Amino acid sequence: MSINIEFLPSKNGEETLKINQYFVHSKYNPNKEAEQLIHNQYIPHHTHIIFGYGCGYVVEALLKRRSFEETIIVIDPLFDNQTLKPKHKAPNLFMFDSTAISVLELYINKIATNTRVAFKMICTSNYDKVFPNQYKELLKKMLDIQYKNRTNDYTLLRYAKDWQRNFIENLQNLNADYTIEALHKKYNCPVVVASGGPSLTKQIPLIKKYRNYIILIAAGSTINSLVSNDLEPDYVVTIDGGKPNYLHFKQLYLQNAEIIYSMQNHYMVRKSFEKKGFVIGTNGYGKLTKYLETEIGVKYPVLEYGGSVAHSAFNVAHYITTGPVALIGQDLAYTDNLTHASTNKNARGIDEAFIKEREAFQIEGYYGELVWTNPVFQSMKLDFEALISVKKPDVPFYNCTEGGVKIKGFEQMSFENFLKQSVSKIEESKVIKVIKVNDINLDLDINNNLKHMLKNLNELKVFLNKGLIIIEKIELSKQIDKKALKKLDDLERNINKLLDKIPIEPMTNSITIDILSNYLPAENETTVETYKRVIRQTKALYTQLQSAINYTEQCIKNVFENSEVENNE
Repeated sequence: MSINIEFLPSKNGEETLKINQYFVHSKYNPNKEAEQLIHNQYIPHHTHIIFGYGCGYVVEALLKRRSFEETIIVIDPLFDNQTLKPKHKAPNLFMFDSTAISVLELYINKIATNTRVAFKMICTSNYDKVFPNQYKELLKKMLDIQYKNRTNDYTLLRYAKDWQRNFIENLQNLNADYTIEALHKKYNCPVVVASGGPSLTKQIPLIKKYRNYIILIAAGSTINSLVSNDLEPDYVVTIDGGKPNYLHFKQLYLQNAEIIYSMQNHYMVRKSFEKKGFVIGTNGYGKLTKYLETEIGVKYPVLEYGGSVAHSAFNVAHYITTGPVALIGQDLAYTDNLTHASTNKNARGIDEAFIKEREAFQIEGYYGELVWTNPVFQSMKLDFEALISVKKPDVPFYNCTEGGVKIKGFEQMSFENFLKQSVSKIEESKVIKVIKVNDINLDLDINNNLKHMLKNLNELKVFLNKGLIIIEKIELSKQIDKKALKKLDDLERNINKLLDKIPIEPMTNSITIDILSNYLPAENETTVETYKRVIRQTKALYTQLQSAINYTEQCIKNVFENSEVENNE
């Protein structure tokens, strides 16, 4: 598509812009038009995404109007070839060409992380007509990001307690298990990552035929589909902290497969594995990582982007081998109108009621056809695509699912061809599994660490109680008490120091979401209103932290009680 742009004078003398046959600013008063647009579109505490920079009038109007220096993201296809050059520079103002749309979530994760789901789209006049495809792509991308962030927030809130308990309980395994670093590039053979999509079933015969020539990794609950076909994988990657994940493993006892898990994984899953396991770092939990390093003395590599067990299994695969990696069963769609491989515990057929319930929709499939997927699967697909954009694996990787959705950036190959190309069928090419790693006895005193944690939790509780007493006095007073505020400031410094030493990030992350969402300043807020809002916010924070402390204390006490029971048996 050829683009013709003309800068023309408007009636009031200001410059306007015509792209092909469309004016993107007023022919009469561009500045006033932009101000009226922003007056109607601006929403406080939202990240504003402007499609179309033009002459910059809309950006200028928003910069003048915004009350809290909210993030502004400008996307203009005319930036692609420097046809237009932006003139504005301001705090929290970011300009991108249209190539940024496909990986926009990566930028938003860095520059607008506090916004979560609060985004406002603004389209400069007629830009949607001049660049309809890019505009549609941007709208779709923003819907995907909002859905994904909403799902992530829901997960954080729902599983905060589970993840907290799992972290405490899993500390007991650190003496027994290795760091995943022990397997780094230890293999030079093909690695196959099996997920539980419907298409996995047809790949089972090929897995059996080539079983001795590959390393087989199961992603989470896929273990059941493999075991039911008399296949025990070399490794099982599991990171999910909820009880449903544990139920997938409850009846299993795996003698050869080794577990690769994060500290948020359900602590009971570990009991299903006879052999030693491997621990990976947890992405997005910097304070937990720091606690493990500084207080426990262990460091676990944090693998790349992606939040599901499927992403973690893929990351593990190219971390441990210099050979090629294949994904199978990674449908992310209802292939053959099934939810999972037929042998998966959760497998069921889909119908119109199911499609409606899961908000299913159709997108491009593996073979270019339309397939049914849902917002959760779509989010996982986007994560796979973003994952290889952030850091492309240093080994060849292929999507050999032969069904489901098309994952952009993954070369597609039939599973049979992958195996034929990757495996030399001679006896010497049989894979020898790594069974001996640098067996360093960590000799960690976890019980002592837990006792120290209890001491810090108790100290933190004392500070919080003092703070709540001060707040109660402030609430009874009818004027601003500067001395009381000074005491709260001093307490806050002590509270933050202790929070850095205590591993309760799963709980504090969920608290942060609530605090950031529900105590935002109003426009033109008076000093008294700000004072009252901050006091309400602090009270809510301290009260929720108290609950988090009480729960964490109980988790630690449960560990001690269970240890005593096991020692007495």
